[in-house]
Amino acid sequence: MNTTHRRKIYTCTPVAFHADDWFFIRDTGLISATLRSLGVDSKTIMPLPWYDGDKQEHVIRTMPASLRSVQWWKEQEVDAVILYSWGDPRYTLVARAIRKAGIKLIIHLDFNGHDFTPITKFPRRLRAYVINKLRALHLSYAHTITAPPTADALLRNNPYYGPRIADKLHPFVTPVAPHFRYDGSTKAPIVLCIGNWTLSVKRPDFMRRTVAELTARHSEVQVHIYGKTDAACTDWHNALPTSQKERIQLTGFVDNSNLPSIYNQASICLCTSESEGTHISSAEALCCGCTIVTTSRPKQLPMVHWYTTQNSGRIATEDTPQALATAIIDELQAWQHGERNPHTIAKTWQPLFLADLALTKLFNMTSPHA
Repeated sequence: MNTTHRRKIYTCTPVAFHADDWFFIRDTGLISATLRSLGVDSKTIMPLPWYDGDKQEHVIRTMPASLRSVQWWKEQEVDAVILYSWGDPRYTLVARAIRKAGIKLIIHLDFNGHDFTPITKFPRRLRAYVINKLRALHLSYAHTITAPPTADALLRNNPYYGPRIADKLHPFVTPVAPHFRYDGSTKAPIVLCIGNWTLSVKRPDFMRRTVAELTARHSEVQVHIYGKTDAACTDWHNALPTSQKERIQLTGFVDNSNLPSIYNQASICLCTSESEGTHISSAEALCCGCTIVTTSRPKQLPMVHWYTTQNSGRIATEDTPQALATAIIDELQAWQHGERNPHTIAKTWQPLFLADLALTKLFNMTSPHA
């Protein structure tokens, strides 16, 4: 990498997302913003069109064909590009162009691991063969592949990928903003439910039944529900017995800057989803010393299940509200008995999640907290 000038590391997503404030607190936007805070020249590259609210000073938009052009990438004169392509073969020509332009290419795999499992049954077997062969070609253009540590075994032991792909892996789960840190606060018996509860994938009814079961069986626990809700949630809350309703808060949307203090006060972050990839709220919670409790869906929630390792939470025995409520109660008892240490939890997970720590390691920079 050229060391005679200020480092120039751009991110790229081949989808035309809105580049507003929300964009720059997640994924490629957050990575680019964090690189700038570390003294790197960084922008995010995306296809046209421009949108109202775009942070134009931090974004380059171009025709989709340009992203597949070796010459266009050479003209950008960048040292490295972090490409969020989801390992999708549709963007192989983008990866190829970056690599052929002489730019260091880092491809980030934001996946739950299940997508890379070989399929042995027809008629999906042929389709899986084609997709995996094309995905392997896509990943072969990377100098480095950032992915969760769990990806190593999944790829290394997979006949489509093997050591030639797995040897490129660098542990990087999902970028979490640097302000998500445990501040030493005393943890209360608070369970957090954070998400858009109007989306069916979050299983809002499953969440409500779990919370109702939990607060009926545990007389001290508090449950704080953050994010968008609908009339069904309001009606459910209103119909609860007073002894339960007064311990359940429907708070609505909370600005990202206020979330660290919320995590720091709580003990548990709950995931009730049907399926998730990296589940950003769980990652944020771990950085703030919370533990994760989730339901038993190993194929749909492998990453969230992994978050419960290292004395950082637990998984329900079954995928039912009753079993999940039991798991939460058991986890609250673990906290009460001193079996959970928020300082240790935060220290364990922050190097994998916090964008500033992960990026300084990836690019061999001086750590901002050295």
